[in-house]
Amino acid sequence: MKYLLTLIISFLMVSASWSQQIAQYSQWSFNQFAINPALAGVKRCLDVRTAYRTQWLGIEGAPQSGLFTINAPLSKKRKRLNSSFHGLGGKIERDAFGSFNNFSVTVAYAMHFPIDRDQRLSFGISGGIQQFGFDQTQSTTIDPDPAVTQSGNSFLFPLLGLGAWYNSENFYAGASIDQLAKNQWDEIGFASRFRLHTKLQAGTRFSFENGNTLLPGLLLRIPPAGPLSVDINAMLDFQNNFMVGLGYRNKDAFIALFKVNIQQFSVGYSFDFITSAMRGGQFHTHELSLHYTGCRRGPRSKSACPLFE
Repeated sequence: MKYLLTLIISFLMVSASWSQQIAQYSQWSFNQFAINPALAGVKRCLDVRTAYRTQWLGIEGAPQSGLFTINAPLSKKRKRLNSSFHGLGGKIERDAFGSFNNFSVTVAYAMHFPIDRDQRLSFGISGGIQQFGFDQTQSTTIDPDPAVTQSGNSFLFPLLGLGAWYNSENFYAGASIDQLAKNQWDEIGFASRFRLHTKLQAGTRFSFENGNTLLPGLLLRIPPAGPLSVDINAMLDFQNNFMVGLGYRNKDAFIALFKVNIQQFSVGYSFDFITSAMRGGQFHTHELSLHYTGCRRGPRSKSACPLFE
C-alpha cells in the first residue's frame, strides 16, 4: 500500500506540471479570469468561455482537463467615468489523471476601482466546493492489499482564493492565490493535502500603424514544492480578426497558438510540442477553447483593454 500511494502522489505531482496540484492550460492568456478572480466583470459585459485540454495524448491515464467560466458586471450603468463597479463570475472545472479526478464549482466576486480613464485596480475573492475522487479499480499494487478496495473514493473540500489586478492602457499585472483552505487528504495519507498555489501574470502590447498588435505575456506558477513554472508567449493580432503566436513553458513544451474571431465568438487552438522526458517521441498536448462576449468588437484600444485579447 505504501508503494501504491507513493506512486500515485508522484504521478499527481508530475501530471499537473512541476508539483502543482491544479490544472494548467496553455491558452491561459485567452481566459485570464480562470486564473484570477479579480477579473470578474472587468470587461463590462457578459463573458462566457470554455476550454478542453488533453495532455500527453497516447499515454494511458494522462491528464484531461476542462473548464467553463462565466462573468459579468453586476450593473452596466456608470454614475460617472471613473466610478467603481462590481463583478460576479463562476467557474466549473474538471481535471482527471490516472486514478484521480478533481471536480470543482466556484463563485467569484470582484471590485474594480478606475484610477483614471486608462488605469484600473481590481480585487477579487472566490469560494466554492471541490470534489476530489480516487477510483480504486484503476489502481493495482505489487502485492494484494485489501485496504485499496476499502478506502473512500470521494471527498468534498471547501475552496477559497484571492486575486488582485492592475492595468493601464498598454500594460497589465496580476497576482492570485489558490487553495487557501489547504485541505488535508485524511483518507489518503497523514501528510497529504492541497497546498497554496501562487500565480503571477503580466503582459503588454505594442500597436503598429497597420492596425496589427503584438501581445507578449508572462505567467509564473509558484508551486508549494519543486521548480518555478514559467509560461511565456507572444501573440500577433491581425486587426482584431485572428491571432497567431508562440509560447514556451520552461523544461516542458514549445507551444503554437491560434485564435480566430467570428463576430462575438472566438475559437482558439493550441498545440504543445513536449520537450520533457514525457514526450517519448509522440506524446504531445492539444487544447481547444470557445468564447462568447457580449461586448461589440471595435478598435483594439476600446475593446481589448484591460485584457488585450
